Amino acid sequence: MTGSSSSLPRKPAASERQRRDRMKHLYSTLASFLHLQPYERMPLPEFLDRAANALIQRKERVERLNARKEELENELRCASNNGQSLQLVRVTEIDSKLEVNLIISANNKKAEPFHVLSVIEQGGAEITNSSFCTVGQLIYCTIHAQAFQARVGFDVALIESQLLELVYLS
Repeated sequence: MTGSSSSLPRKPAASERQRRDRMKHLYSTLASFLHLQPYERMPLPEFLDRAANALIQRKERVERLNARKEELENELRCASNNGQSLQLVRVTEIDSKLEVNLIISANNKKAEPFHVLSVIEQGGAEITNSSFCTVGQLIYCTIHAQAFQARVGFDVALIESQLLELVYLS
C-alpha cells in the first residue's frame, strides 16, 4: 500500500470542501449578475427567492420593452406609408426613471440635441445616458434620466409638452 497514493479514493472532507467552494462561487456569480447582496448576508432560501423574483422582473421588463419596440415600429411603418414627415416624441416613466424617445428632422434647428437635453434637465431630471443617431434626414434620440433629487422627482408632463413644442412648433 505504500507509494501508490493516486489509486486511493479522495477523502470525503476534501471533496465536500470543493463542492461547497464551487456552490459558494456559483451563488456569488448569481448575486453579481442580478445586482443582489452577496448570499452570505441572508439565508440561502431568501437569497434564492430574491434571485427568482429578480429574474421574473427582468423577464417582464424585457417583454414590456419588446412590446414598446413593436409599437414604435408600427408607428414608423404607418407614418412612412402615409407619406408623413416623421417626427415622434415619446416620454415615459419606467421604474421611477425617465426615458425619452425622439425622432426629429435633421433640418429642425430648434430641436437640436443640446436643446432637447436642456428641456429634460429643466424638468428636474439628470441625464444618465443619451444616444443620438442620424439616418438620412432623421435624428433618432434615446435619452435616459433620473430625478435630481429622489424626493422632488421630475415633471413628465412638463418635459413632454416642452419637447412637443420644441419639435412640432419650429
